[in-house]
Amino acid sequence: MKTVSGLDELLKNMQPKMAKTRYFMASVGEGELMALSGYLEYIICIYREKEGLTVVFEEGIKEDIAGMTEKMVGPFALITLNVYSDLMAVGFLARITDALAKEKISVNAFSAYHHDHLLVPWERKEDALKALEKLGK
Repeated sequence: MKTVSGLDELLKNMQPKMAKTRYFMASVGEGELMALSGYLEYIICIYREKEGLTVVFEEGIKEDIAGMTEKMVGPFALITLNVYSDLMAVGFLARITDALAKEKISVNAFSAYHHDHLLVPWERKEDALKALEKLGK
């Protein structure tokens, strides 16, 4: 796999793809980490912050997670940018988030090793996808 670092090439080749399920984000305490291990197939991200663990997960375990937290938001649509972005590329997510901000669409962006991912409000998912496709042209 060849990574892409040039901003124009990243935008042209980002190939945004939306997942079909709804996603939620919650904050859980460190003590719940072991309880989450039974749900790993539904969890797409766990991030440790000093206030606790942020968990991004599919709707299918919403009720179970609700029992572990008072802090949950969503639903979100997950859009994956299917370009192998170089981890040192400059400006890619800035352009993405700027395009969505111009459409008044909030976004929670996170980068993994192979791809960048966007959580956008479920009710604005189609608008977000159109904005990204327009940006890529």
